[in-house]
Amino acid sequence: MARRAEVPVAFLDHLTIERGLSPRTRENYRRDLDAFLAVAQGLGAIDPGSGPDDWSGLADRGLVRTYLLTLRRSQRSRATVDRHLASLRAFYRWLRVTGHLDELPADLVAGRGGRERNLPVAVGEEMMDRLLALPDPGTAIGRRDRALLEMVYGLGLRLAEVVGLDIGHLDLVDGQVRVLGKGQKERLLPLCGCADEAVRAHLAGRLDPLAYQGVVDGRCSRALARTPLFEGRPGRRIARRTVQQRVGHYARELAGLAGVSPHTLRHSFATHLLDGGAGIRIVQELLGHENLSTTQVYTHLSRSRVREAFLRAHPRARTKG
Repeated sequence: MARRAEVPVAFLDHLTIERGLSPRTRENYRRDLDAFLAVAQGLGAIDPGSGPDDWSGLADRGLVRTYLLTLRRSQRSRATVDRHLASLRAFYRWLRVTGHLDELPADLVAGRGGRERNLPVAVGEEMMDRLLALPDPGTAIGRRDRALLEMVYGLGLRLAEVVGLDIGHLDLVDGQVRVLGKGQKERLLPLCGCADEAVRAHLAGRLDPLAYQGVVDGRCSRALARTPLFEGRPGRRIARRTVQQRVGHYARELAGLAGVSPHTLRHSFATHLLDGGAGIRIVQELLGHENLSTTQVYTHLSRSRVREAFLRAHPRARTKG
């Protein structure tokens, strides 16, 4: 039985050490490339028996095209196909830089393949206010959930970012929070207003008075600083799935909010900032986007709202009769 082709450990280390990708992203790359290498091996493009460093067969010009067609025929979404394509590009570029290949296949040099980008769905400001008011402040879970919602929406945090917060990441003296984003990149975000109040209420009900005062004064112990800000069970960091379930739970209590996720709250954060007049580069910085093009999808959403308002209000915007 032929040995199965495996993704080189050196490439995976490159993703972690040189590109600073998270373990979760590294695992996604590995999974995508495992599927690709299985197809390549089945087509005879690679032979693990010839040595683990022989990747010359991947230079076959039709291999990438065949694999992408296989994905499309299996009715994968365009977003999934694009993700696999990104994994292939990273792998092939590493093969070229390390001398395993002389050039990239044409399918990888071409554009992104015309992926249709859906506009984000944002919750309206009035409905968002109602959603944030749902957790019961008289219970520990209610205070925790209120702080969770306020942090995700009030700061535009990714799901992994809010789950990864420790108490030591808070600076209640200067009103800011240190967030670890994609690629282990840190950014400082303002912690003020409703989010600050909700976090203080959450901690005041959870910690003893002396420990809480230490957090407020910026002098908490090292052990407390490493404690998760949001817990599921006592002493255990809240799970991503739990955050998704809690957001969905409160959203279902409001009419018309089915399918709302933590990412929806992040979308709403960006959209409401732009609608309120914040510049796109400010929003880019707050969201932790490396490229401005990633943030520009929110400007399309805001422009569509401007157009709708224009068509409703301007006397010359409608066809007479």
